[in-house]
Amino acid sequence: MKYKERKKEEKKRQEMILSLPSFINQILLLLNSGMVLQEAMIYIAVNYKKLDRERQDTFILEYIRVYDDSMKTGESIIKGFYRLGRDSRVKELSRVAGIIADSSRRGVDLWDKLADEGEQLWRERKRTALEKIRLSESKMSFPLALLLIALILITAAPAMLQMYID
Repeated sequence: MKYKERKKEEKKRQEMILSLPSFINQILLLLNSGMVLQEAMIYIAVNYKKLDRERQDTFILEYIRVYDDSMKTGESIIKGFYRLGRDSRVKELSRVAGIIADSSRRGVDLWDKLADEGEQLWRERKRTALEKIRLSESKMSFPLALLLIALILITAAPAMLQMYID
């Protein structure tokens, strides 16, 4: 795989990971309000379709595609979402899709499992943000050191010259 393709794939993966916590929160809120899982997922897909094109990231576009495919074929959106998770090669998405699919098949306690997964994804998102901050700080340390040296030279040079002249 070429570098550009790998970079594009990694960007797509990161967008999906960043969108998952808010998606899980939406599902949890709708389930708490009394919606059934299938209805909640359809409701989210319909609202995602209403978003402006520039606000739609990779996850939202893929989710809308799953919704459209499920409407065309008559398949459950839960099955389509499970297939998206399996085919996406994003382990976080496949875990969430697996939890949702297990809930629809076996009736396991969906809310607690999704809440735990959402918490874990938020922690991961926070850790990633802190890592990016540290990286940008380290990139800025060398130019800041050069500026500090330049300021010291600018302020100390007149005093040094004055000492040598007198």
